[in-house]
Amino acid sequence: MLHSLQPEHFVVTRYLRTPWKCLECEKHFRFGNGVMSLAHFLENDTGRIQQGLMCFCSTKCLLRWEHPTMLGGMN
Repeated sequence: MLHSLQPEHFVVTRYLRTPWKCLECEKHFRFGNGVMSLAHFLENDTGRIQQGLMCFCSTKCLLRWEHPTMLGGMN
């Protein structure tokens, strides 16, 4: 799993101050203060599991978001 506690590794600097809302807990935070991960999600139109780079407020929320079967040896 691609993961970083430093979003500046993946995001253009000017966007790091962008207000953001956690996908899991809906807490508001600055994009640059979040945790980036290549995470999985269910695409509503097709019903297929997709993956994409997502930002969460914390590692805890990232791990809550991912389905246990997607975490491999971590579960």
